[in-house]
Amino acid sequence: MKKQNVLIVGGGLAGICIAIQCIDAGHSVTLIDKGVNRSSAVAAGMINPLVFRRMTKSWRVDEFIPYSENFYRDLELRTGASFFHPIVIRRCIASEQEAGYWKDRANDPLFSAYIQAFDKEDAEIHPEQRPFGSARVNHSSYVSAEHFMAACRTFIEKNGTYIRAAFEFDQFEPSACTYLGQRFDQAIFCEGSEAVKNPYFGKLPVEATKGEILTVQAQSLPQHESLNRKCFCLPVEPNTFRIGATYVWHTDNVIPTQEGKEMLLDNLRFLTDEKVEIIDHRAGVRPTSPDRRPIMGTHPTYPKVHIFNGLGAKGYMMAPLLAQELLESIVDGKTLDRELRLDRFF
Repeated sequence: MKKQNVLIVGGGLAGICIAIQCIDAGHSVTLIDKGVNRSSAVAAGMINPLVFRRMTKSWRVDEFIPYSENFYRDLELRTGASFFHPIVIRRCIASEQEAGYWKDRANDPLFSAYIQAFDKEDAEIHPEQRPFGSARVNHSSYVSAEHFMAACRTFIEKNGTYIRAAFEFDQFEPSACTYLGQRFDQAIFCEGSEAVKNPYFGKLPVEATKGEILTVQAQSLPQHESLNRKCFCLPVEPNTFRIGATYVWHTDNVIPTQEGKEMLLDNLRFLTDEKVEIIDHRAGVRPTSPDRRPIMGTHPTYPKVHIFNGLGAKGYMMAPLLAQELLESIVDGKTLDRELRLDRFF
């Protein structure tokens, strides 16, 4: 395989994962990032194998979960940082119908790796708040986003070139793949919700989806598992929890709102009666797509120009493997999953 000189634009989750895959494959990496992260560093980094609303498995979860676990654990060893945290998700069941769905799934071999069978403990935890019991999800985890991003940026600086600057499109020539007079073999744009400003991929339907998240202190919430109903409640430090997240479509500002805070606190009441203390309130903008599939592939006119975007709320689960698949499609000519390819929009 010919070693490539790769230009990556954007230092969020997508850009970092594709940069690390390039470095591990022996390619030369230059990553340009202006240092304004609107999504990846704000996210709670939850990795949940299930879609609770429809009680289904997440798309391609049987591939994504083991790959992402290995990816993050290996990066921890190589960077000396700690950011990957396995944690059980406890779903607080909302109705008899939902309880029936869980019992059916627990007996289904396709779900057995992710759903623990009901036991006495599940039924007896706060029965006054959870009359239908609760259920536990295995192979769930979270990535401490800020620690992950910081460790990976240092790793890329040591093994490639990391430039903190805005990308100047008028200095980029797509046919020859040159930027500021330097020639590259490939250019990969990983700009998140700002892809709408990209002159080569701006017509693709990368949508801005705003999400708000609270950090609170509480005494009664569990420290060893993440509760879920209407919202998630993730323990991140002793007596400190992330509560999230809201979804506001077609909104690209990162200003926390009173409405978002009140919605999260209202949803938290399904998990606890305790009055919590808010110590932080943040907002970010997820890059999503209309069909909830990532947007990735090669420009139809410029074969050296590519995009990796639209990872959405499941980004920390999907990004490591999809970065590898994109790199293999660019360098080795492997065909991308048909649900990912850009021609679905043409």
